[in-house]
Amino acid sequence: MQKFRISLFALLLSSAFLFSCGGKKKSNTETTKTNTTTNTNSTATQEKPKQEEVEGGALNKFFPKDADGYKVVYNQEKDGFVQASLNKDGKEVGTFAVSDLSTNMDTKAKYKKSTMKVAGYPALKKGSKGHTILVGDRYQVSIRSKDASFDEKMRKAWFEKFDLSGLSKLK
Repeated sequence: MQKFRISLFALLLSSAFLFSCGGKKKSNTETTKTNTTTNTNSTATQEKPKQEEVEGGALNKFFPKDADGYKVVYNQEKDGFVQASLNKDGKEVGTFAVSDLSTNMDTKAKYKKSTMKVAGYPALKKGSKGHTILVGDRYQVSIRSKDASFDEKMRKAWFEKFDLSGLSKLK
């Protein structure tokens, strides 16, 4: 009787396992086909493919150019992000940054609530020394003051010196 119970338990357990696996084992060919078709989406349950961040170097060309005694000095570049300092007379007066928000839905959502616009784009104030705008529903452009001479009015004016139209078209 004890052997019968153990056999019955083993049968039930294996049946439950088989049922949870869909009742059939995939052959190597089927597994390869499945992996090939879902490889572009990384997982079969993902609804849409993950958008790749743009290469950092592709963002440089949209930054302002040196002008009127100001010099733009690039100091950080990686995929989806570039940062530069704005210098005048050898002193850092501000920083610029462009970030690809293609994978950051939370930050993008904050702009939908914004009532402020700068250079025609939704904007957010970041503390007393910074502003950010959302360009092309993908790129966050940030300007931050590092010196009192570089005030809010100047930050807003420097947004106009970016090639925002070009940036909005970058895919």
